[in-house]
Amino acid sequence: MALVIGHRGAPGHLPEHSLESYRLAIRMGADAVETDLVMSADGVLVVRHENELSRTTDIASRPEFAARRTTKVVAGRRLTGWFTEDLTFAELRTLGAPTALDPIISLDQLLLLVAEESARAGRRIGLHIEVKHPAYFAGLGLSMMHLLLETLRDHGVDGPGSRVWIQSFDERFVRRISPLTALPLVQLVDESGPVDAHAIAGYADAIGPRRTMVLTPGGAVTPLLAQAHRAGLAVFVWTLRGSVAAHRAMFATGVDGVFTDYADRAVAALSTSVVGEPA
Repeated sequence: MALVIGHRGAPGHLPEHSLESYRLAIRMGADAVETDLVMSADGVLVVRHENELSRTTDIASRPEFAARRTTKVVAGRRLTGWFTEDLTFAELRTLGAPTALDPIISLDQLLLLVAEESARAGRRIGLHIEVKHPAYFAGLGLSMMHLLLETLRDHGVDGPGSRVWIQSFDERFVRRISPLTALPLVQLVDESGPVDAHAIAGYADAIGPRRTMVLTPGGAVTPLLAQAHRAGLAVFVWTLRGSVAAHRAMFATGVDGVFTDYADRAVAALSTSVVGEPA
């Protein structure tokens, strides 16, 4: 059966990347949760979708950090604001936001939560880890690759059966980490160009395409899914935010899993006893 993967936890219900959001996704029945990693100035793997902090924190209103405002080019985009790599993890933990339930958390804290919830549920909860901008951070002397593998090893989730997947849009990173770990790898892909499934199968175990790359808005299944499966790749699509029916339509294509903001809707879509659907 296809996997339900709580994208950044359960952000359709609670703030993304908070411990409570991850806990909720798991308790809704998600098979796994997905996280994003950036880095702090002191080399901590930080659970955050982007390294610029203005969107998700109150840092702009904090006078003690006013001098840290700067402009940088990240992944080809010119951004002005405050960045995780310019603050220590202790400083990041002091930041708040109007919707925040938890302070900013680290990968260590998330791994502890997943272990705790796995024990409570009596099933091993999976974790999909997206490494954000690894080349950018490496250029700052903040290498993510070995620290990530060391952290997973410290938590005992670096081997077969751990249900941990490592993923990135950065092809060079996925290729470089491939010989260093037995964990399965996902090459994330977008609509920027053709996808060579057979080439990806040489260094990864799955692809993670945008949902419209598998199922068009008109309801047609694209050739990519069959091409990936013929190459021996699993297919995890991102990111579903629609109704139970929309989730059911995606599962019907034969994908191996979905990243969803609504784990409850995805679980309902896989159930044969769905009575109704949310509006």
